[in-house]
Amino acid sequence: MNFRTALIFVTVLILAIVVFGLSWFFFLGPDTPVGFGWYLFSFAAGLSMIVLPCTLPLAFVIVPLSMGKGAKGLGIALAFGLGVAVTLSMYGVIAAVLGEVAIGTLGAPLEVVKNWLYFIAGVFAFIFALGEIGLVRFRMPTYTGAAPAFIQKQQDYLKALLLGLFLGNIGVGCPHPATPVILTRIAASGDVFYGWLLFFTHAVGRVLPLLLLAFLGIIGINALSWLVARKDRIERATGWAMVFVAGFILILGLFSHDWWVYSGQHTLLEEVTQEERFLGVIVNRFNLAEPPHTHGIPTGTGLFGLPLWLGNWALVSLWIAPMWWFYVRKRREFNSMAEGEAKNTEAKVSPWRFWFFLSVSLLLILTFVRILPDRFLRNAAADVDVHMEGIEEIMDGGMMGGGHEEINYHGEADVLEGLVASFTADPASPEVGMPAKLEFFVNEKPAGIPVTDLDISQTKLMHVLGVRDDMNGFFHIHPHITGALGVFEADYTFLKPGVYKIWSEISRGGEDHTFEHKTLDISGAGARSEKEVSFGRNVIVDRYQVSLESEEPMEAGRVHELSFDVHTLTGTEVELESYLGVSMHASIIKDDLTEFIHTHPVSGMGGGHSFIPPIVRVASAHGEEPPGAETDMHSEDDHIDIMAAFPKPGLYKVFAQFRPKGIELSQDEALTASFWIKIVEAGSVSAADNAGRVSVALVWWSKLFISLILIAALSWLVSIYITVKK
Repeated sequence: MNFRTALIFVTVLILAIVVFGLSWFFFLGPDTPVGFGWYLFSFAAGLSMIVLPCTLPLAFVIVPLSMGKGAKGLGIALAFGLGVAVTLSMYGVIAAVLGEVAIGTLGAPLEVVKNWLYFIAGVFAFIFALGEIGLVRFRMPTYTGAAPAFIQKQQDYLKALLLGLFLGNIGVGCPHPATPVILTRIAASGDVFYGWLLFFTHAVGRVLPLLLLAFLGIIGINALSWLVARKDRIERATGWAMVFVAGFILILGLFSHDWWVYSGQHTLLEEVTQEERFLGVIVNRFNLAEPPHTHGIPTGTGLFGLPLWLGNWALVSLWIAPMWWFYVRKRREFNSMAEGEAKNTEAKVSPWRFWFFLSVSLLLILTFVRILPDRFLRNAAADVDVHMEGIEEIMDGGMMGGGHEEINYHGEADVLEGLVASFTADPASPEVGMPAKLEFFVNEKPAGIPVTDLDISQTKLMHVLGVRDDMNGFFHIHPHITGALGVFEADYTFLKPGVYKIWSEISRGGEDHTFEHKTLDISGAGARSEKEVSFGRNVIVDRYQVSLESEEPMEAGRVHELSFDVHTLTGTEVELESYLGVSMHASIIKDDLTEFIHTHPVSGMGGGHSFIPPIVRVASAHGEEPPGAETDMHSEDDHIDIMAAFPKPGLYKVFAQFRPKGIELSQDEALTASFWIKIVEAGSVSAADNAGRVSVALVWWSKLFISLILIAALSWLVSIYITVKK
């Protein structure tokens, strides 16, 4: 096989890889890369960047260097491609180091780091796009036709390698949505080698189409001739396309993924691709418990606390402003020309351009500020109401058939007859740092007959939970049976002084019982109360970060979903192991200690954005729980979703207990993440009210903005077509 035949074979092979890679990227690959899939995603994303002006200009370097040089041209092309890939891969190392500092050392939540990466990448990409359409002089690193003198003096292969290293900076800030995704993945890992390898794989994907063009040139096919003839038009078209892509990336970082959902674009895209129907087919085909995911109404904020609705206006403004900037600049250039020159260029600034820009501006505003958000809010509010009606039927007893009886809540002092757990402490006033014996006598009043036929609930005969009155110092322990009938006891050492409230839980004859006990005053050195209320939704526990997502505001008397996610400090999803038979226990206590809720994950709520399933495990005030509830384990990329109803408005604190797989704790122990939540009066706010208020705001702002545009248009028409006589 001669050189030309071998090169043709390699070229065809590379073409096949490029075609398959692009097909995988756009059609065949999964929505969320996992494991080795990240390398495929990174590589295929690099392939797709050949059409962008941050990668395509390199073709005008590598093809002339290698064209018509035979085997030597092949070596030059490979050396140049290697140089580009090596330089680009260094940005993976930088991302890993910065990610380790931001996430690992400073403890920044992964979502915040990701948003900042998107925002910064979007800013540079947007400025780059403005440069491509000639509005600013700022340009990203590019090849201008001259290499540094020291490169020009080298031998051909070394020259090509050095030139590739020098030009490898081109397109690092390329406005491609995959770039910040890959960099975020690297930053979350904090692994330098992984960062280098993943971005090197991405760089190879960028270089491969360039090598394909170079190999065609060596064979004698100049694939750039068509592009060269239309180079200016292609640059302008891609420049305008980049304005829209870069604007979206910038706003996505500034206002977060919640904004993307809120904007209506996300759900519309899902409907166009029939994602929910497709997932539904898979669920039915494989008899999976998890339903297709839906979206509630996002209630978070963007960076700097920006409201989500503002993101729609910011996005459209970033899209519209360059058009009018371009129009004004062309008008000024036209007005500054000599009369003869102006006649020749009059068509370029004819009135149709004004009306075209005005029509596009109004269409963008109407679509992305009014129609899509309102459509999403109406649909989401309707879904919330439907789901809530079903849940409230469960709570009211409308679906209370078989399996589980409701939990009975008792104040120990109020029980005069029947089952009770009587609590005593030895000593009666324990001290900080000294073991105290907590004793519980399960008996039947009024005779005080010992009870010995308790059921096992969540792998234990008895659960005891307590918290200091400032909502610090939470504990969850399990007393053991003693030699005395009906008596359970546990040794516990209090670490902080103050007043503690204690609850015990037992099950008998299929009925669950929760007993509220007297407070316990712990003496000793230290502050007795340190109440601090913070509504942060990301906390660091041991070597893990735990996040909480919930709808806001939450009303008393309604069921609400609390969604937890556990990651390492570097952003890796954490697999949880069973803790007392479930993936998480959540104890929710009102700050005045008058309300106590103990609940677990709902069935079939493994992950994604599922809002409320048809059947859920609900823990209302005093532990009421509907039947048919089951639990599931938390798996990779899953949220842990817990349903809870709150009987009164006020402040509550959630204590979420979990066990990361492989953690060195005894089987009865777990890590605890705590969050404050606020519950408002019943009926004061509803999902539909939220949608209505936002819709009113959108109407007001949209009318104002459209009015200003119409005023400006009318003023322009007056200045053009009406001449005022002096």
